[in-house]
Amino acid sequence: MNDHQTKWNSRWRERIGEEFVADSWLLEVADLLPAGRALDLACGRGRNSLELARRGRRVTAVDFSEEALNQLDDVSRSEGLVIDCQRCDLEDQPPVFALDYDLVLCFFYLHRPLLPWILTTVRPGGMALLRSFSSAGKYPVGELDSRFVLEPGELLQIFSGWEIIRHEEGVEPSRKGGSLASIIARKPL
Repeated sequence: MNDHQTKWNSRWRERIGEEFVADSWLLEVADLLPAGRALDLACGRGRNSLELARRGRRVTAVDFSEEALNQLDDVSRSEGLVIDCQRCDLEDQPPVFALDYDLVLCFFYLHRPLLPWILTTVRPGGMALLRSFSSAGKYPVGELDSRFVLEPGELLQIFSGWEIIRHEEGVEPSRKGGSLASIIARKPL
């Protein structure tokens, strides 16, 4: 196990016992999302994966941390949910999964080389849902590394040619500094 993996396992171990609460934006837009197969990238402990599975989606949850995935697996089993937990270093290489998900979501993880892969992973007519840190808005970015912060309008550029169902940026402050940017986009048929 390398230092990076040890760091993330330790971070998630410290959260044992905390409630699994889905992101508020996911809860707000959940009724807009398609049924079917969902892929939750960089899922952490799986708070959003659990919400999607509770709503009847078949979820594959992917994260670098074995500890986080073990916690998700324990909770999903205790609730009688089936979530396929896959450990993968998303920065090493794109995961090897089917390329036909109805929904791909990625919350608070920005690795720009992965974005083209996300675009191909969503099936035609399916949706992508991304939410991350942004430099848009009136909130100072703070100490976040610029590699992990979206530029104003960047999500719209990434999903140009897709139907934009909902897009927000700069309207909500992040507790880590800066603001948040979010998008739901449907891939053309």
